[in-house]
Amino acid sequence: MMHLIKLELKKGKMTGFLWGSVLTYGIMIGFLLLIYMVEGSSQTDPVFVSYEEMLGLIDTLVRATFIIYASALLSRLIISEFRDKTMALLFTYPVNRKKLIFAKLSIVFSWTFVNIVLANAIMGALFLAVNTKMGYVDDTITTELLYRHGAHVVMHAIAAAGMSLLPLAVGMRKKSITSTVISSVFIVMVVCSNNMGFSLSSIIAIPLSLGVLGVLLTYLSFRNIDKVDAA
Repeated sequence: MMHLIKLELKKGKMTGFLWGSVLTYGIMIGFLLLIYMVEGSSQTDPVFVSYEEMLGLIDTLVRATFIIYASALLSRLIISEFRDKTMALLFTYPVNRKKLIFAKLSIVFSWTFVNIVLANAIMGALFLAVNTKMGYVDDTITTELLYRHGAHVVMHAIAAAGMSLLPLAVGMRKKSITSTVISSVFIVMVVCSNNMGFSLSSIIAIPLSLGVLGVLLTYLSFRNIDKVDAA
């Protein structure tokens, strides 16, 4: 299985996606720094009132970004290969079809999970350091807060990695990259949007359930792949 994953990483030219992730980190940091610098000093209506709120916004932005990013990965590794008929060629090789699909899905799931955790760690540490100098957020960082936020990030990263597979069920119906990306944007709008301080993602059972649903629908989509014509 690891050999298949390595081959897919090489064939899929994942270096481009790696640099894409780095660029995405930079864009998110720039966006949040702009908000912090422009609105952070407001005494009447500060953008952040606590470290928990600051870290929570970072986490939400990161999850939303990489759920959509995962749709691009799904499109490259799976949707486009079915659309362009190259998957049929792959299926002529003496490799179990389910293992081949599982290798591709493992890349998307792991990529999403790792990026969410890593981006949260980097951006969280950066903004805590910046606030130590600027002092716009009048709060005290505690070990308990860091542990609690770390557990929050990991749980939501697992859920988001599962949710990132949901667009595949939509995209596979017509082998459409556009449908795959649009459905990921819709998922983000529903789960990560903030309405008067409330977000569906704040109830951990909802994103976890959607994550399980993503894995289940993906399994159902490919459970008979050994018996169907990939062309």
